[in-house]
Amino acid sequence: MGGPGMNVRRVGYDWLLALLLAVLSWYLVTGRERVDTWVRVRIETAGLAEGLVLRGAPRDYLDVLVRGPKGLVRKLDPSELVYTLDARKLAPGANTVVIAPESIPVSKLFEVVEVRPSRLELEVERRLARAVPVRLAFRDGAQRDYKLSGSVEPSQVTVSGPESVVKGIDFVPVQPITLPEDGTGRLETPVNLVLPEQVEAQPRSVRAQVNYQLLTREAAVEVPVRVAGASGHVAHVSPESVMLRLRAPLPLLREGAWRGLVDAFVEMPPGLAPGRHETTYRVTLPQGCELIQARPEKVTVLVK
Repeated sequence: MGGPGMNVRRVGYDWLLALLLAVLSWYLVTGRERVDTWVRVRIETAGLAEGLVLRGAPRDYLDVLVRGPKGLVRKLDPSELVYTLDARKLAPGANTVVIAPESIPVSKLFEVVEVRPSRLELEVERRLARAVPVRLAFRDGAQRDYKLSGSVEPSQVTVSGPESVVKGIDFVPVQPITLPEDGTGRLETPVNLVLPEQVEAQPRSVRAQVNYQLLTREAAVEVPVRVAGASGHVAHVSPESVMLRLRAPLPLLREGAWRGLVDAFVEMPPGLAPGRHETTYRVTLPQGCELIQARPEKVTVLVK
């Protein structure tokens, strides 16, 4: 006969066995339960014959409906799934590639139910290479505001890519060059080329040499006259504005960009007595400007 202690132990063993059986049953049920889920499968292309090129890149991925054990489906890592597009049989022109479910590389524990899209339409062209000249290009309307001359080294590059694209290339421009703000000078800099999509160039960059001179012209502008140093006094200037003839860079003259940069002012000396005083005035100009004439040459200051 067993004592009370043995009965307690037997109950404990029975409880532990029941728990283990419940966990095992849950695992067997959930492990055998099959569910469907969509995953993205990355596309990689391999085996395209030399001298051919895909016109426009194919899709980056496929949407694949996968069926499998619930516990394992959740652990599928899309980053490890890759569909390799076998391009060995592709020929110039239109090509259709049918994607069979069995071509999707998943474990045998899973079933591929559906692939979207189930076919890829690919355009293949022959690769063409030809030499074309390189042209300079500039930013911000520089050709309108500067006198420019320059060259690139080398003056020609070899471009290669889809035949239909390369045939239409008469020249290759460089990345637009930004000129310094010092007005006149010489610039030497390496620059990259601007190429159509799927077109490559050899070399990929050139060296540009540019001589530039900021264009100027004469203009007459009306500028208000202000009084400087009139602390403690009320001062009025007559006339209130003067006419300046100056030579300025074209960008400053366009759309009144000079306003706020050209200044005319009378500098009042300390202790100036009240009354009317005829005096000269000073003019400050932005860099690159030259004062040709100022009318009138003097103004009258009324100090109160």
